[in-house]
Amino acid sequence: SARRWAHRPDAASRIRRLTTRSRTARVSCAYSTGAEAITACSWNQNVICSDVPVLVEFWASWCGPCKMVHRIVDEIAGEYAGRIKCYKLDTDDYPQTANSYNIERVPTVLLFKDGEKIHSITGTLPKAVYVRAIENSFLQQ
Repeated sequence: SARRWAHRPDAASRIRRLTTRSRTARVSCAYSTGAEAITACSWNQNVICSDVPVLVEFWASWCGPCKMVHRIVDEIAGEYAGRIKCYKLDTDDYPQTANSYNIERVPTVLLFKDGEKIHSITGTLPKAVYVRAIENSFLQQ
C-alpha cells in the first residue's frame, strides 16, 4: 500500500497524518514543545531569576553532536515539564553569553539553580548523565 504524508499547517503544533489507500490513518506528533530558544536579552529573566532549576544547552548550527544533545534536552523538557525549565542558546548568535560562562566547546549543558551554575556537562553523553544532575539539584537545599 502506498503511503503519503499530509501536512496540516493549521494545527496548533506541527502534526503529520499518515494515510494509506485503505483510508486508515495514524496521527503522530512531529514537533514536540521541547526546550525553548533563549536570547541574551531574556537570559536574566528566564535563567538567573527562575524559581525552578534551569537546564541550558549551548549549541551551534554547524555542530553535529549538538543535534544529538538537542533530542535529549527536548525529551528532558517534556519529562520534567513544570519541575525544571529547559532552554537552548545558539553560541554563534550570542557569543557574549557563552563567553561569560567560559563555554569553549559545544555542546555544553549548564544546570542552574537559584541563579547559580551548579553543574556543567560538555560533549555528547547518555541521557542518564543529564537526568542524574537534575535529580541531584532537587536534593540540594
